[in-house]
Amino acid sequence: MTTPDEKAGPGGGTFRTSITMPINLAEYAQARSGGNFSAYLTSLVERDRRREVAQQRLAEFGYVDDMAPTEEGRARARARLEAHRSRTRTGGTGQRAA
Repeated sequence: MTTPDEKAGPGGGTFRTSITMPINLAEYAQARSGGNFSAYLTSLVERDRRREVAQQRLAEFGYVDDMAPTEEGRARARARLEAHRSRTRTGGTGQRAA
């Protein structure tokens, strides 16, 4: 059951709801939440929304089909970024020699 928070103004505030989920997932989420289950779930929904918006924007610029970001491509990009960070932390320039 969902109900709008009575204190919230038009278009803002909070939304109260009741959810049902498997006990093991609820226990995991409660442990990860640091005591604020609502904030934890909110952060997950926000992250999901940001990812969806990013994918929509990439599609607007033609990154679709075989050019669409994949998990493999994201993993390669993360590895390259981490390698760059490692080089720059150890005093390297982060640039390849010609």
